[in-house]
Amino acid sequence: MATIVDIAWSELLKNTNLTAQHGNDGNRIATATETLQQAVHHFAKVLNDRAKLLANSAQFDAALRDAAAIRALLPRSGIGYLTTGDVYCQQGHHAAAITIYDQGLEAVPESDPCHQQLQQQRMTAIANNNKRIDFISRLPLDIVVTNIIPRVQCQVYCDILSEYLYVSRAWQERFLKQPNGLYYYFGSENHRSYQQANEFWHHLFSNKEDTFKMGYPQLGPFAPYIQSLRVPMGDILLDDLFSRVHFSNLRVLDIHCHYSTPRGPILSGLQMVASTLTRLEIVDGYCLGLRDILESCPNLVSLTTDGVNATMPLSTSYPKMKHLSIHRLSRTPLAYDTVANLLSRLPSLLSFDITPMPDSRLLTILYDHCPYLQRLNFGGRSFSSSNAEVHPSRKGITLAHLNGYGHSCMQGYLIQFLITHQSSLETFGCDSEFIRHEDALWDVSSDARLLWLNGGGRGNPTHSESASFTRLANIRFSEGCSFSCGPFIAWMVKNAPNLKTISLIERHLQPIVAIALIKSKHLSKIEITRLWEDDDIFFGDFEGILEFFQHHISMGDRSTLQEVTLHTGLRLSPEIEWIRLIPRLKCLKNLELLAHFIPEDCIPLLEAIGKGCPALEKLTLGKKDGTIGGGLMKSLREYPNLKCLHIQASALSDNDLVALTTFPSLEQLYLQCDVPDFIMKSLHKRIHKVIIK
Repeated sequence: MATIVDIAWSELLKNTNLTAQHGNDGNRIATATETLQQAVHHFAKVLNDRAKLLANSAQFDAALRDAAAIRALLPRSGIGYLTTGDVYCQQGHHAAAITIYDQGLEAVPESDPCHQQLQQQRMTAIANNNKRIDFISRLPLDIVVTNIIPRVQCQVYCDILSEYLYVSRAWQERFLKQPNGLYYYFGSENHRSYQQANEFWHHLFSNKEDTFKMGYPQLGPFAPYIQSLRVPMGDILLDDLFSRVHFSNLRVLDIHCHYSTPRGPILSGLQMVASTLTRLEIVDGYCLGLRDILESCPNLVSLTTDGVNATMPLSTSYPKMKHLSIHRLSRTPLAYDTVANLLSRLPSLLSFDITPMPDSRLLTILYDHCPYLQRLNFGGRSFSSSNAEVHPSRKGITLAHLNGYGHSCMQGYLIQFLITHQSSLETFGCDSEFIRHEDALWDVSSDARLLWLNGGGRGNPTHSESASFTRLANIRFSEGCSFSCGPFIAWMVKNAPNLKTISLIERHLQPIVAIALIKSKHLSKIEITRLWEDDDIFFGDFEGILEFFQHHISMGDRSTLQEVTLHTGLRLSPEIEWIRLIPRLKCLKNLELLAHFIPEDCIPLLEAIGKGCPALEKLTLGKKDGTIGGGLMKSLREYPNLKCLHIQASALSDNDLVALTTFPSLEQLYLQCDVPDFIMKSLHKRIHKVIIK
């Protein structure tokens, strides 16, 4: 007995050729078939009408579904192909429409009433598909210059022509009028490492006759419009470049030197563009001195130096300088007098980065010399080109990061610095060991009280003082801080009434810190980093952490804690006592469990989080190139409100990937592993946003 697996619906509508019949059965079968044909044509008409209505309501997927049903019922009728193509055209998918029209013309006989319409619609779709609208030329100039061109990465390289500048004269004129000008990289787009770029640069100038053939045809005509220039130096002379080409509007210059780069040509070249240059970055500038750079470019607003000699004192002030970064490659910090002299010459400074961390006495004189300083990286780099958060008229530091990297910070000077900026400080981070010193004016007691020493030393405090960090919202203490800094952390926390976020090492969350955090009325996020998983290395207990989480558990729906980030080192262990409290946080909305290995024995923990954290909307698991045990994805399916999921793992099994397609409320999915095409299609159907990094 044959089993029919798949039914071609169009076959049901064909008249049956009978080899034998009983009585009047043949006529009755013909009548039944005719009735079916009429019913199907009526059904197809209704589907067609509904498809048009759905398309007009922008329900394109539903409209295409109805049109596909028509083609399945009546594959030799043009109506289904015509409707499908029309829906594609409404969406602007003219290429897809052409394909479906071609299929229809092949399947539908010429006698079909829709055959001629298919031909006409196909020609229209081809014409529309070939249309190109030149928005750059036709839109108003102000819209193009202020809204479109800034979104285009218009960078010019020495070895290729810029595609945007050679479309037409109108395009070139409009691109050249953009307010930020052109960015020109004097190197090869395909060889952008410093060594390869230097080789290219050397080849460019090794034969003077080839210079204009390779680099300057691009550079010369556009030089007046170039505002940003990057130059890998190699053996090239900067003054030679600037004497050949006139950069009348150069604002930003990025120079990459090396040990053999000569000093004189660079300084001469800088002087040639000094009238317009406002931002300068020099990498590996061993041959240069900071004073020489500032004297050559007195109009600089921003200066970043790597390897530049900054020991020579400045002889004049530079009131235009607002952003300064000084980074030394040696481990020996600049002397106190050198940095003090530098700061005294920069009265308008808004941001200051310096490495290595210099003498912490400098913290006490920053406000005297640079009252408008707002961003400080004392011993670290900001890695940020944006200064949007600074305001030239505002006084007091808003962001401060201390990074020791082997250099200690004197606690008394740090306290004095914090008191000076207590009304302006918004973000504070520390990765340095504290050292108490005999000449300190301030100290923090073991019970987190601020003490005024009045020069009498730590053994003779005169009285307690108060401080209030009214704007402080973010605090971070990293692994460079010793275990003994607990009272200092507690003092800052309890005097920051508007604290929202804190990041701590596991050992820092001692009972004295936990008590201060419990009293914090606005704390919404905590980040805890576990440095060691071996209890033989970390002998402390978890009393403070347990007390903190138990408090927020007892608060139930009144808890302010909405975000928890846990860095658990190599392995996430569900056996750690305080981690087992996470599933009881009722108000938790964002959870990050960051570990290189999340084993299968974490499944019960993840299941408990799904049941105990009903408000959870965002979850992040793992670390880059990490490993996540099989079956963990299935344990996440029951999260009732999970909308965003980040999985940081080098690979997931097909079963786990398929499980991701079954999440009921997931809207965003971020993965870092390869996903088979058939699973990717399923993910895209069920999840609005899927990103593979």
